[in-house]
Amino acid sequence: MKKELEAMEVPNALILPDQNGLGGVVDDQGEFVWKSAFRHDDLTLWGGKYAVLDDEIEEIPEAVIYIGQMQKHWGNFLFDCMARIWYVLKEKKEYRLAYCGVRLEENALSDPSTGYCDFIKLLGINPERLIDVRKPTKFQKVIIPELSLFPGTFYTDEFITVYDRAIETVNKSVHINYYEKIYLTRRQMDACKELGEKEIEQIFRQNGFQIIAPEKLPIAEQIFLFNHCQTMASVEGTTSHNILFAKPGTEQIILRKQNYINTRQTFFNRVRNVSPHYVDVFYEPFRGFPLSHDAGPFWIGVTASMKKWMDEQGYQLSGKEKINVIKAKMQNAIIYTLKCPYYKYWLKY
Repeated sequence: MKKELEAMEVPNALILPDQNGLGGVVDDQGEFVWKSAFRHDDLTLWGGKYAVLDDEIEEIPEAVIYIGQMQKHWGNFLFDCMARIWYVLKEKKEYRLAYCGVRLEENALSDPSTGYCDFIKLLGINPERLIDVRKPTKFQKVIIPELSLFPGTFYTDEFITVYDRAIETVNKSVHINYYEKIYLTRRQMDACKELGEKEIEQIFRQNGFQIIAPEKLPIAEQIFLFNHCQTMASVEGTTSHNILFAKPGTEQIILRKQNYINTRQTFFNRVRNVSPHYVDVFYEPFRGFPLSHDAGPFWIGVTASMKKWMDEQGYQLSGKEKINVIKAKMQNAIIYTLKCPYYKYWLKY
């Protein structure tokens, strides 16, 4: 989508912090400014007004740029939450940047121990400029940049420039070995919800892929590896979204962990002009599971679909690995059967 993005200025504006999905900017007449919501047409993913008392309001006599809601979910942070950053990269005056944390530790974007802070710095933004609005705060002026994207609906050239800026910074400063073919594993994640990736990972390793656990590397090194590979393979999800940092036309292999179309993924593939190879690796023997596209549990493995794809690619699997695949499927069937009621009735998200 091509359009000239704009920013509106709201004098004497109040920023409401997140409260159960509500929050954003209110003007001096008490009207909610819908341009501050994460919204397109009639669909609102975040934002809205709620009542506050006068004695709850803090006042800061300065102008700020409002950069919207920031979430703890890494995929959402990198993509949805960067929708207003284009203006910060363009604006020469170094206004402070106000945001509303959503299920995010206070001041996480300014905390040098977090990947959030690292990414902000790659954009050339000093984290000291950030204001995490945790109580209703009135500012002398709030500048609201227009959204540069809305998931599954539109994106602009300004959206892409954010990631290009990070890539440019990384390629000037990072000098490490890179690999032609990489497989991004999810097995080392603290909140891994996928059962059965071990055998899949081993197959890619045996066929020339370097196995990488992105969360174990600094953000800059992750981006460098993504940008320098020729083939990127992963289970669908946040890891596959990293195609945004790859060169246009990079080969991508996406292993589908569920019978669900991830609209964000198709969106990001268009941005980088990538036509991915989709391979179904999921088992869904029980109705109602996984509980949602994010909650899990997910059971994946070397399915008939994957075996067919491997034959087409000429991928080899040793006799020992074939036995391991059969054993793993039997073991994982039992574990998955036990996990489903645990996820549904006892696990709190």
